[in-house]
Amino acid sequence: MKLTICGSIELDQSAGDASYVTWLDVLIQNDARATCGVARVGIVHVGEIADALGDLYPALAGTKLEALVDTYFSEGWYKDDFAEGAGIDLLYVESIEIDAAHQQKNLDFAAVRRLCDTLGSGCQLAVMPYGDAVTAGRWGQLGFALTTPGRTNGLMHMKLGYRHAKVVDATGSGDFEVLPTVVLHDRHTHS
Repeated sequence: MKLTICGSIELDQSAGDASYVTWLDVLIQNDARATCGVARVGIVHVGEIADALGDLYPALAGTKLEALVDTYFSEGWYKDDFAEGAGIDLLYVESIEIDAAHQQKNLDFAAVRRLCDTLGSGCQLAVMPYGDAVTAGRWGQLGFALTTPGRTNGLMHMKLGYRHAKVVDATGSGDFEVLPTVVLHDRHTHS
């Protein structure tokens, strides 16, 4: 399985809001290049917004990402509860859909995990919406936590500075399993 990614990047940096989020269409393909699923993700260039505008609200107001501002940011930067990531940007997983023949194989987990490891390597957080408690609980296996607990739908996040579950195809059959992370050596040892 492979991810094929097509991006739309504004060349004119004076284009305002359009230059602060890079939207990517992701095809999840098998080895024969047949599409097994699709995803839509955005990289919110938080550092660039903060440098240019001092606050995220002007850049995201009136967009589908406006809810991110009050939820994750305060005074132009990440709230303390979320400021423990690997970088400064935010990876937003708008949607992921897997075709019927590949349902129940955790292909969605594998795709999101790889997107977090690669495109999300410069991000503090990966964020995605959830529509019900079952979906939220399922994504919790990968390391996502509810940002808006007690609601039937809302946002969930994963801090990318932490190690999270791995998703592997141990048998080579296209069925992925979630393996918990085992940390053998603590990087944060004190002397």
